[in-house]
Amino acid sequence: MRGRDRALCLFYGLFTVGGFLVMASMAVAYVLNHRENGPSGVVRDFLRDAVTNAASRFIYADLTLVWIALAGFMVVEARRLGIRYVWSYIIGAPVLALCVSFPLFMFIRQLKIASAAKGAPSPSPSVRLSAGLQEKGSDDH
Repeated sequence: MRGRDRALCLFYGLFTVGGFLVMASMAVAYVLNHRENGPSGVVRDFLRDAVTNAASRFIYADLTLVWIALAGFMVVEARRLGIRYVWSYIIGAPVLALCVSFPLFMFIRQLKIASAAKGAPSPSPSVRLSAGLQEKGSDDH
């Protein structure tokens, strides 16, 4: 794996783990504060709290629209690169958090890109030289 691919995988991997830790701690705190209402009450309270005022509705709507746009990107990239189970990343956003599912998808995407680059034969120096000469020659016409 090239240095650039390794750096991106490290970034996406750390972001996924960090995002999971932050969001899990916030979710646990929320559940502990609302546990007297039972599991369905926690979900009901969370959804109510998410749209309590204009500011929270703004943030909720913004994240939902970003999630939809990223879902489109993930589907296109998954098809292009042969990434399986793309729907698990899309559904993972509202279940886990967008800051977990999207960097995880990007991590897998970068692994696929690195794998494809590793498998692709690099052109020999003579091929690169002749390609460069052909490009220069085409400018003269």
